[in-house]
Amino acid sequence: MRRIERDFICLFNCLWYQDFPVTESDPAINRANWTIHIGLVVRQCAKLLGGRAFFEQGNRTDAVIRYPDELQPVLTNIEWEWTPAHKPRVNELEKLKEKSSEPFFSTFVSYSRKEHLVDVLHKASTIWNGAEKPLIFFIIIYRMEGRNRVFEDLKTHFFARNSAKKIRSQPALPWLVKRTKYNNMVDAE
Repeated sequence: MRRIERDFICLFNCLWYQDFPVTESDPAINRANWTIHIGLVVRQCAKLLGGRAFFEQGNRTDAVIRYPDELQPVLTNIEWEWTPAHKPRVNELEKLKEKSSEPFFSTFVSYSRKEHLVDVLHKASTIWNGAEKPLIFFIIIYRMEGRNRVFEDLKTHFFARNSAKKIRSQPALPWLVKRTKYNNMVDAE
């Protein structure tokens, strides 16, 4: 994995908590808030990586992070989908793979219930098999409470050279992060 991919993963996971659109006392989650939230996270990642985010680009890619004045200007094509990724009608991975030779890597953000995670990862592996460039796959795990989604975890997977690896897992909701765990750790010298 290249440094730019590690940096993007780190930034996305950290910025996920910034300006979080729900609170502990008002956890109502809706599609519009999450679409906007992901767009804001993508824009901040682009800015911190020295690029610019463009939305709804060629053939309706949700976002593209580009560098000005570079020989290979596209850092990543990004798709996100509120519908759980294991559903047959979710075709964002196919769209990303069609254009996978253009960017340094592709990015997909999706949602899944814990019981469908194996299916989601199998689908992604099958589709991404043979792709020229890596895929960074952020999966928000949720459970249902009535008709509402309750987010639990944000998992990051990396697909490259016909293999998949889980890179990171963290609580999806900022108030579930156990800060004392990090505050009590001693930095290595």
